[in-house]
Amino acid sequence: MTQNREQWTVLKDAVDGEWIAQQAQALVEIPSVTMQEAEVCQYYAAQLRELGFDVDLRRVNGERYNIYARLAGAGDGPSLMLNGHLDTIPIGDCVPCRREGDRLYGRGATDMKGAMAAKLGALRALKSCGVSLAGDLWLSAIVGHEEPEAEKDGPLALIEDYKSGRVGGDRILIGEGWNELWVMSMGSMVFNIELSSPRGGTHTTYVPFKENPIRFVGDLIQRITAYQEELDAGALHPLAGAERIDVGIVEGGDYFNRTPVLCRLSGTLRWGPRASAEEALAELRELAAPIAAAGQLELDVSMIHEREPFETAGDDPAVQATAQAHRFVHDGQVEITGKRIVGDANLFVNLGGVPSFYYGPSNETAHSDGEWVSLTRLTQAAQVYALTAAAYCGMNDNGL
Repeated sequence: MTQNREQWTVLKDAVDGEWIAQQAQALVEIPSVTMQEAEVCQYYAAQLRELGFDVDLRRVNGERYNIYARLAGAGDGPSLMLNGHLDTIPIGDCVPCRREGDRLYGRGATDMKGAMAAKLGALRALKSCGVSLAGDLWLSAIVGHEEPEAEKDGPLALIEDYKSGRVGGDRILIGEGWNELWVMSMGSMVFNIELSSPRGGTHTTYVPFKENPIRFVGDLIQRITAYQEELDAGALHPLAGAERIDVGIVEGGDYFNRTPVLCRLSGTLRWGPRASAEEALAELRELAAPIAAAGQLELDVSMIHEREPFETAGDDPAVQATAQAHRFVHDGQVEITGKRIVGDANLFVNLGGVPSFYYGPSNETAHSDGEWVSLTRLTQAAQVYALTAAAYCGMNDNGL
């Protein structure tokens, strides 16, 4: 271990779990559905100011802000950004905010206001110990992550600010997910496959069913089933496993005895680093084209909400710094993993060019009506974040 073990113990013990729990509860008690984050932004900025940080409020839209703060280093070490989002999905029927034993309940508790409180706790511990880092430690709290309505305006604004030099960070550590190192995500798209009949709608009496466009929708679904079997039997990504195709919506027809003019399948496709989004879309077109041709149907295949895959090497210095911090806190090895699901790292890596990865306190109840987070795990996550900064950014000789 580069740093003295006693220094790390002092820093770890400086993390105040009860203070973090109080901050997490205060954040969860403030509703902040995407596009309605103004109040939670002001609260989070106020807490950073109370800790002695200069806060940069970056207007994203209206009273919605990305919040940036920096613990300045001596300038002779790499810099790290701790990142996360303050918005949530709609509250819906989620349980009200409350503390019960080791659990904090409420919308956003695990996704991801608990982690955002843990990041405050990490900065507070570094400040209280008088840690002198060699490189800068940045914190960014962003809006516009969850709901499609925002079109990822907060993450995209952060990328813009990276490129302009408004913020920095050689690596981004996102406080989302489980207490494991999530270093890879597959690419993802929402696809639409449309089969259109040039003959238009016709009374079904005059069209043999084998020529009905709906019959070819059935053939397409069977081909998709076979395609998934091919993916399952093909090359598996060592971290994320098989690529995946799913269909969520099937639409066709407007009357019970009339052939449909248009049939549409909508779903998701997730693929590994072997291909780009455009290449994955071309493969989907190739899959559907023979079926459209067999039915003399016009084919259109399109995608929305596409995200390119990302992967940050397991031996990356920042990833290894977090693994080292995890071992110190948990007295055990951390799992390095990949996911089919996508997040902001897909954007930060592919659009911002910044190697990124995830380490969070939990994710098991994200988006559920019984959402909760373990307060113990929030404390442990804050300890890992603080020690990651010490290991990656480096501590000066008088670092504590």
